[in-house]
Amino acid sequence: MNKSIPLSLTAAAASRPSTFGRLRLLSYLLPCVVLGLALATSWYFWERERREIEDVLQGEFEARVRETTSLFRERMLAYEQALRATHGLFATSDNVQRGDFQSFVSNLRIQNHPGLQGMGFALIVPPTERERHIAAVRSQGFPAYTVQPPGDAGASTSALYFEPTGSTLLSTLGTDYFSEPSRRPAMEAARDSAGIAISNKVKLPEEDAALVQAGYRMYLPVYKNGKPHGTVAERRANIAGWIYAAFSMDGLMDNILGERANITVEVYDGGSDGQGDQLIDTYSDRVGGESAVKLFYTTQQVEVGGYGWTLTARSLPNFTTAIAISKLQLVARLGVAASVMLALLSWILLRRRMRALSVAENLRTAKEHAEAASHAKSQFLAVASHDLRQPIQAISLFVATLQAMAKRTELSGAEVGYIAQRLQLALNGLGRLLNGLFDLSRLDSGTVEVVRRPVEVAGLLAELGNAFAGPAGAKGLGFKVRAPHGLWVDTDPLVLARVLSNLAANALRYTDEGRILIACRPRGGALEFQVFDTGIGIADEERARIFGEFYQVPNVARDREHGLGLGLAIVSRSVQLLGGQINVRSTLGKGSVFTVTLPRAAEPEAPATSPADLDDHFTGSVLVVDDDPELRESMQRLLAAWGYPVRVAATLQEAVEAAGAQADTLALVLTDYHLGGNVTGIQVVEAVERRLARQVSAVMITGDTSAEPIAEAARNGLRLVYKPVEPRVLAALMKSIQ
Repeated sequence: MNKSIPLSLTAAAASRPSTFGRLRLLSYLLPCVVLGLALATSWYFWERERREIEDVLQGEFEARVRETTSLFRERMLAYEQALRATHGLFATSDNVQRGDFQSFVSNLRIQNHPGLQGMGFALIVPPTERERHIAAVRSQGFPAYTVQPPGDAGASTSALYFEPTGSTLLSTLGTDYFSEPSRRPAMEAARDSAGIAISNKVKLPEEDAALVQAGYRMYLPVYKNGKPHGTVAERRANIAGWIYAAFSMDGLMDNILGERANITVEVYDGGSDGQGDQLIDTYSDRVGGESAVKLFYTTQQVEVGGYGWTLTARSLPNFTTAIAISKLQLVARLGVAASVMLALLSWILLRRRMRALSVAENLRTAKEHAEAASHAKSQFLAVASHDLRQPIQAISLFVATLQAMAKRTELSGAEVGYIAQRLQLALNGLGRLLNGLFDLSRLDSGTVEVVRRPVEVAGLLAELGNAFAGPAGAKGLGFKVRAPHGLWVDTDPLVLARVLSNLAANALRYTDEGRILIACRPRGGALEFQVFDTGIGIADEERARIFGEFYQVPNVARDREHGLGLGLAIVSRSVQLLGGQINVRSTLGKGSVFTVTLPRAAEPEAPATSPADLDDHFTGSVLVVDDDPELRESMQRLLAAWGYPVRVAATLQEAVEAAGAQADTLALVLTDYHLGGNVTGIQVVEAVERRLARQVSAVMITGDTSAEPIAEAARNGLRLVYKPVEPRVLAALMKSIQ
C-alpha cells in the first residue's frame, strides 16, 4: 500500500502569493531604493571633493620625496668626499704615522656628518714583514697587538688605524677584514677599479647584540706611491691597503624626514626594491589612523660611488591635513543624514497600510498551519496504523497456525522452529516500530534531555568504525573512517552517536557495491560530519521528503527488511535538538553525502594524573616513536610532566640512536604501528632490542582497527592500544609494567 507524506506546514502557507507579502517587500524595497539613490548622489559630491584634495596632496608628496632623496644623496656624497680627502693624505706621504692619521681625521670633523662613525686604514702585511710589523706596532703602546688571523700562508690585512680612537679601535685593531665574506667583495672591487666600493651589511663593532643595526663600509684603495696602477694586474701587485669609512644606516637616515613624520621611507641596497637587502624598516613614527584619501607610493633610484640604492616612500594616513579630512567628513555626514531622512519618510508612509493587512495575514496563516498540521497528523496516523497492523496481522496468523498444528498427533520440529522464527521476526519489527514512534514522540515533545559537553571526534568516529566495519566487510563494501586528532565538538555524545549510526546504517542498507566513508572536517567555527556512500542515490524531487516519517525512497511497498522509514526523521529532529544542521547531496544511481554541522569546541584541559598514582612498579626512561610531530611532542610533554626521562624519535634510525643514548636506563618503548617508509612498530622494537642486546617492554599505539596489527602484536608478545589513548589509560598501562 503506497502512502504519500504531506509537505511541510510552512511550505503550504508560502505557496500562494500574498498581498501583504508584496506590500511588505515594497516597504523594504522602496526605502532602500530611496536611500540608495540619495547615497549615490552624496557619494558623487564626496568623490569629487576627494579627488581635488588628492591632486593637491600628490604634488606635496612628490616634493617631500625629492627633498628626502636629495638629502640622502648629499649625505652619501659627504662620506665619499671625506674618504677621498683621507686618501690624499696617503698619496702625499709614503709613511703615514698614527698621529698624522689621527690629526687629519680630527680636522675633517666627521661628527658633523650624520651616520659617519669613523675613518680607518687597513694595511696589507706580507708574510715576510709580519713579525717586524707586529713588533713595530707593539712598541707604539699596543702590547697585545697581532695580525689576525695568525698562521695564514699568504698576505694578511690589518686594521691599523681607526679614528676617532676609543673602544672600537681596541676591538678591531689587527683584524683581517679581507678574510670576512661581507667585506672582501667590496675590497676586491675597490682594488681592481681604483675607485670607491661599498660592502654588504655588517655588524658594527661598537653595538651590542640586542641593538644590531645596519652598518656598511665604504672602501677606497691605497696604492704604493710611485708604482703604476693603470691596469688590474698592476693594481693587484701594487696595492698597499685600503682606507674606509664606517657608517650606520640609522645615523644616515636620522632626521632625514624633518619634523613632519607623515611619510615613511624604506631603503634597500642593490638598487632594486625587494631584491636587495632591506636596510631598515621605516624612518618615521607610525602615527595617524584611517584616511579617506588614498595613500601615495613611489620608488627612487640613487647611485653613489658606483653603488645603487632604492628608496621606497609611502604616505601615512596622517599625511592628509585635518582641514581636508574635515571637509570630506562634513560632505559625508550631510549626505548620509539627508539620505536616511528621505528613506525614513518613505518607510513611514507605508507603515500604516501594513498594519491593517498584518492582522489579516497572520490570522490566515495560523488557520492554514492548523489545517496543514491536522492533515499531516492524519496521514501520519494512517501510515503508522498500516505499519502497526502488518506485524500484528502476521502474529495473529502464525498463532492460528500453531493452534492448528497443536491438533496434530505428530509435530515436526522444523515446522515449529520455522513458525517460531517468523513470530520472532514479526515481534522484532513491531518492537522497532514502537521504539521509533516512542523516540519521535519524545523528540517532538521535548522530553529528550541533551547534555552538551566537549567530545573528542577521533574517539567518537573510532567507535562508529568498529561497529560498522564488520557488516560492511561482510557485504563486500569498502569502509573507511577518517578520524582527525585534535578536533572537539560541542554536543551530547549519545545523541550524536545515534545520529551518525542511523546515517551509517542507511548507507550500508542502500549500498550494494563500492564504498562508504565517514569523515569530519573543520569549517570555520563549526565541524562537518559527513557520511559518503556509492549507493542508489536520491532523486531531486524526493530529496525534500526523505526526512518525513515512514518515508523510504525505494520502498513504496513498505518492506520492513529495508527499515521502517523513521531513521531520517529521528536524525533530523535530533540534529535540531543539538543546535545543528543537516544537509544532503545526492546523484541518482551514484550515491549520497549526508552532512551534519555542529559547533566546534575547544579542547578541555586534561585531568592531571600524578606520577604517584603509577606506584613504584615502573622505573627508567621512555622512548616514544611516532612520525607525527604533534603526537610526539604531546606524549613527550605528558611523560616529562609525570617525571619520567623521555626521548622521542620519528624514524627507525632515530629510534636506534635514541635507544643507544639511554642504553642503561631505557625501560619502555611506546611506538606507533604505522611509520613512514613502510616501517612498522614491530621493526622498531626489534631494532632497539638488537641495539641494546636485551629485551625491552614495548607498547604499540595505533588507530588501525584491522586484524593485521592485532595479529602482529600477539605474534610478538607486545601490548596493543588504540588511539586516542586517554592519560588515565596510559597511566594504568605503565603502572602494570614491571
